[in-house]
Amino acid sequence: MSRANDEATTSTRTRKTAKGSRQTTRSSEKEHWHTPAYQILAQHGLLDMSYRLESSEEIDAVPANATRAANLALNLFCCPLKCMFKTFEVSAGKLQLVSDGRGGFDFYGQGVHRIVDPFYHVGQAMSYQKGVIRHGDLTIAVVEQGQIGYASDQGQPVLLPPGLHQWRSPTMLFEKAFDLNNNVIRMGPLTLVTVDSGYCAVTEDNGEQKILEGGSTYLLTHRNWKFQKYIPQKIQSSTLKRIEATSADNVLMAVDATVIWRITDVATAALNSAETIHKDGSDVGAGSDLGSLTKLTNDVLKQAEASLAAFIGAVEYSSTFNVAAAVANPPATPVVGGVATGPFAAAPPPAKLASPLFDLVRLQTCVDHANAVTATYGVSITSINVVAAVPADKTLMVSLAQGAVAAAEAQKFETVAAGKAAAAKIEAKGAAEAEVLRARGDAEAAAVRAEGNKAAAELLSSNAVAVQLAAIDHTGAALDKNKAFFFGADAKDLGSLLAATSVNMVVPNAK
Repeated sequence: MSRANDEATTSTRTRKTAKGSRQTTRSSEKEHWHTPAYQILAQHGLLDMSYRLESSEEIDAVPANATRAANLALNLFCCPLKCMFKTFEVSAGKLQLVSDGRGGFDFYGQGVHRIVDPFYHVGQAMSYQKGVIRHGDLTIAVVEQGQIGYASDQGQPVLLPPGLHQWRSPTMLFEKAFDLNNNVIRMGPLTLVTVDSGYCAVTEDNGEQKILEGGSTYLLTHRNWKFQKYIPQKIQSSTLKRIEATSADNVLMAVDATVIWRITDVATAALNSAETIHKDGSDVGAGSDLGSLTKLTNDVLKQAEASLAAFIGAVEYSSTFNVAAAVANPPATPVVGGVATGPFAAAPPPAKLASPLFDLVRLQTCVDHANAVTATYGVSITSINVVAAVPADKTLMVSLAQGAVAAAEAQKFETVAAGKAAAAKIEAKGAAEAEVLRARGDAEAAAVRAEGNKAAAELLSSNAVAVQLAAIDHTGAALDKNKAFFFGADAKDLGSLLAATSVNMVVPNAK
């Protein structure tokens, strides 16, 4: 007996714990209902809570009415009359489908059951933990979190929030559960639209165009308020197919380009360019022009092509070869002391030499010309970039290339000659300046030597002995390596001896 009481107490505690956990779960579920999709439905009063059950204990089902022992005894002792009664048991988490044979339907809940009526029919047991169970006029449905259950009752939509729902109605039918992860959810006459940032949604409300901005969820509340398409406001990059246009010097050119653009006015783009209905009155489908922006893209590229052709018509293509030759062989500019000199000192730097086909300033006029038209249908072109531009006639391109090569060679020889002339002038000027510097140095050295001699003479004249020693020194220097000797003469008379014509000289080893 105490063991039975302990089991009952444990069972009670388990039920209380389960109930507490269910309450916590329900509380967390309600927090999830604050998402924009649920909020927009709640604001319109479309979330029907009247069929929602707080727990499985609230399921409308016939409770257990027998025991296993009683059913066993009945089956053993009343075996011949077994057609008059039915015994069965239902597991937890399941419901037994039973019909009374008189048009009535019931769910039988967990436990042991006994029906004493030969007209009753016991069907299969089904789990109600997930999905929908429909049994006659009885329905039990589970709507998972993140979904909306859609049912219809006499043609009217009934939206069910997440949870366990049950109803008894011969007219109310559960259709399906819709995943709120989808951007467009059509639930009978209602349409739930989620518009991501960077997009706009185009809708038609009884023929009136309505634009839904990005970053929100919207509910289209009736059948004739139709969702059409999403239009992106993101930057689009399109390749302009090769076009042929005539330049200002009548050169037929093949041009490849790219166009960068975006839709800035969705209402104008949808109203003036996008198709929302076919000529026969049928709706435009998902694969239509508006969905893929094919028509709008074609309009943009056609206008860009026309503006680019007008731009090329004002460009002389043959001049691009002269520019290419000048950039490839820039004139040499002599530099002296960090300053450019010579006849090319005022020449523009090679960086400023560019083909007019790739001149960003002139291309901007092409963009402005295109925007003047595309603005009428809500599109703004950011840039038109020329990728390649060559003559369509290959023979002409070869001829122009040869001319450019010849011009480059001629400019090369002219540059070399000018450089040599400038170098010769610089060399001559340097030699002259060096000669002047050397002459100036010699003159200054002579002056310094003269000043020194003068000072030395003045010092010597003040001392007789010094004068004699100086005379001897200079006499020796004058004789140098001369081997002739003078006899019978004073050294001071050396000058007169050298000047005399009758001087007797003795030369050693003379024959």
